Amino acid sequence: MKSMFSIGQRTIKTAIGSGISLIIAEAMHLQNYSTAAVVTLLSIQNTKRKSFFVAIQRFIASVIAMFFGWMLFEYLSYHPLTVVIYFLLTIPLLVTLKLQEGIIPSSVIVLQIYVSTDKSIGFLYNQVLILAIGIGIALIMNTYMPSIEKKMVETQKKIEQNFKMLLLGISLKMKGKDEDLEEYIKETNILLQNAKALAFRQVENSFIKTNVYYLTYFEMRERQFEIITNQIIPILKQIDINFEHAKIIAEFFEDTGVYLKEKSTGIELLGEFNHMMQEFKRMPLPKTRDEFETRANLMKVVYELEKVITLKLEFYAEHRTVLETE
Repeated sequence: MKSMFSIGQRTIKTAIGSGISLIIAEAMHLQNYSTAAVVTLLSIQNTKRKSFFVAIQRFIASVIAMFFGWMLFEYLSYHPLTVVIYFLLTIPLLVTLKLQEGIIPSSVIVLQIYVSTDKSIGFLYNQVLILAIGIGIALIMNTYMPSIEKKMVETQKKIEQNFKMLLLGISLKMKGKDEDLEEYIKETNILLQNAKALAFRQVENSFIKTNVYYLTYFEMRERQFEIITNQIIPILKQIDINFEHAKIIAEFFEDTGVYLKEKSTGIELLGEFNHMMQEFKRMPLPKTRDEFETRANLMKVVYELEKVITLKLEFYAEHRTVLETE
């Protein structure tokens, strides 16, 4: 039985980081040293890139707000009405400067200035050190991000298998078999959404060399999936498949399901597509209106499938170096 109580890696980093910040701030004999732990807690993020930019925003925003608040209190008064004026002025300012991530931590720092009996510049320096410790430790803790590549590869394999079964299922339906594709469609849609989220997180965890391979791969599969489910399958539901063209196209779907793998170039399928189109040209013209409309719809299906193959060709061309060195 799965435990209802679990501790995630972000929770662990937050707990450890807050403790370290507290120890450092206390060891430096800073006033309100516990605030360093709060700042760390607020600054732990899910990705390295986000943590870096959020840290910069929060530090700059807090320093600006701190000095602005201190001047308001000194030149007006240490009165609740001044706090109201501070928020009315500071929040729009930080939003305008795109530093809204710093509104909460800066508010904590400024309110400590408000309640403190120490009104000196030294106390402001104390608050800057608390910010630096809290944000700095959070950045250090955020440098550790568990690898998600293994999970992405597993999801990728499952998506490839589902694509194969989906295309083979379409082939069987075109041959007159009763195949239910809904399960593959629903599962593949969920897998693609989860895979894109994982790939985006991987990109966000990279500073120096952004690896967009998996992100572009899953986006490519998503576009292929949309063509298959939104264009091809609806057309096939409306037409009579008891034509010679349908049998030939069914074989092409089967081959596409087998050969449209991650590392395939797609060129062999494009060659087969061109050969099939030449074969269609040699076949007799339709004799009835129904036959004409059916064959026209079948051609729509073929051209949509060509788009699916072209997307794979473009992906291979873009990532050829990666695919050929693995």
